[in-house]
Amino acid sequence: MIVPLTDFPERFQGMDSLDLYREGVLLSTLSVRRIRFNEGKDSFILESDLGDRDEAAALAGALVLVDAEDRVELPEGHFWVDDLIGLGVEDMEGRPLGTVKDILTAGASETYEILGLDGRAHYVPAVEEFVRDIDLDLGRIRIALIEGLWD
Repeated sequence: MIVPLTDFPERFQGMDSLDLYREGVLLSTLSVRRIRFNEGKDSFILESDLGDRDEAAALAGALVLVDAEDRVELPEGHFWVDDLIGLGVEDMEGRPLGTVKDILTAGASETYEILGLDGRAHYVPAVEEFVRDIDLDLGRIRIALIEGLWD
């Protein structure tokens, strides 16, 4: 079973193969025979060229990564998670605060985990009130700080 972490799970139906990774290392490339969505499209069953249940169990927890050139084009103002990780973070005056370490998702909301210059993790909700500008070309995110957000 595969739980898609995308807003476009139907995209997998047109793929011939899936690359599975763990911690950035390619584990396996699976040939896709058929994909069958479970009710509600919250997960799907992949029929592939895996030999047995043990091979499938060894891939549990792996991530399916899609090459950048095969991605669905996103609407303006939307970004791929891996485009955001590693971006520099600044306050509205341009003072550096740290680097985006991860994007945490809980339900419908996202939170940016930022490794601050002080070495601590800071968590900023990914909403317009705080995240004012994302510029991939400049490699930065500008955030508006409010009392207690960065403490």
